[in-house]
Amino acid sequence: MRILFRASLPVLCLVVALAGCRKTILATAQSSATAGPAVTTKAAVAPAASIAPAVPEAQKSPATAGFQLTGEVTRGQRFEKNVGSGLVFRLEPFAGEDSGWTIGLVPASEPFPASLDCIGPVSEPLHGSNKLSIDPAQASIVNGRTYWTPDPREFYFVSNASDCKPAWDLANVAYYPSKLTDQEREQASEKLFQIRTGHGTFKVLDSKLTASPEKKPGVVEWLKFDLQLAFASAPDVHGSSGPGAAKSGGIREIDLERFLKARYAEVQPDLENLEQECGPGEQRIRGIKVIYGDLDGDGQDEAAYEGFTCMSGTAGVDFFGVLKRKPDGKLTALPIEAERKEFKGRRNLNEGLRGHLSLAVESGRLVEIFPVYPAGEPNCCPEGGERRFVYRWNGQVFVLDDIIDVPPEKSGS
Repeated sequence: MRILFRASLPVLCLVVALAGCRKTILATAQSSATAGPAVTTKAAVAPAASIAPAVPEAQKSPATAGFQLTGEVTRGQRFEKNVGSGLVFRLEPFAGEDSGWTIGLVPASEPFPASLDCIGPVSEPLHGSNKLSIDPAQASIVNGRTYWTPDPREFYFVSNASDCKPAWDLANVAYYPSKLTDQEREQASEKLFQIRTGHGTFKVLDSKLTASPEKKPGVVEWLKFDLQLAFASAPDVHGSSGPGAAKSGGIREIDLERFLKARYAEVQPDLENLEQECGPGEQRIRGIKVIYGDLDGDGQDEAAYEGFTCMSGTAGVDFFGVLKRKPDGKLTALPIEAERKEFKGRRNLNEGLRGHLSLAVESGRLVEIFPVYPAGEPNCCPEGGERRFVYRWNGQVFVLDDIIDVPPEKSGS
């Protein structure tokens, strides 16, 4: 099969506010929302945890409305740091004798242990995810050097403490089973996507681990880390400040990587069970790449995206499509016609292809590019050049317009 997934589905209208990949859940996709209980995140109780020593004040950059700090914490310590907007960054130690920490951004008014966090309601589904914990099981030692997975850890968060509780209330309505109607859940999702969010990155800089008898990391004795937080810098960054606000912006203003990682099932309904199919701790969607160009001739850019699901194998990219932002601020998925068995009398269109799709935008056309394997070459080393499937927009769907075989480059003497 040349392509595992194709965005040949009815046009999806996804409401997105300015620059924050905010949208409503489609009524047609409501039934595919992730199942699970209503969420109220609560940190594990740590007995008599000590507070890590104070670190230098966070550096604030007015241009980026962000904070950066470097900190250290030892086993059993709790780390706390005010980061602004009424929020506190915390590393909560694991309970009991287990070593490790849980990453949290909580309102400064939240007592220990925090029952409310500001990450969960605006992040991609975190069921089974390990990105918000520092656990020795995530470390491996190779030639005396420690490697952490995942590293760095990226997450989104509600930018203001006062919005955390409302965000959770809306998320529980929008994404989890209830007796509410699809319209009510859609309205909750729209309101949720009007709440301003920030982006965080947590990276382990150094660590000291005590190995278990099996020569595997057993206990994290000490950790040095870097934290970077980028806050929403203006009231209308993630929401509309008026009826016409969404009409002025283009698709480049939207954080499509975050949008696609969090809303993949609404863009591509055949991925609705991906969370169950992925293993514990696996990212559902990873490696998103977005390119822009005017693909429908209206003078405005569209976005072509490609990425990998947790199910992608040796064939590479298995998640791709085209998104358009309409003048009213809505995102629309532009469908691509299904694969053809014949084109202008040519058969065996997929001969020599094993996947490894990449997308390009050339002269207003969407181009799917595949390496060609004429014989038994390994996946790393195709020797047959490439085949390009060129699509044009006919007003309703991308249709195949040309197939171009590009011969392999000849090496010079």
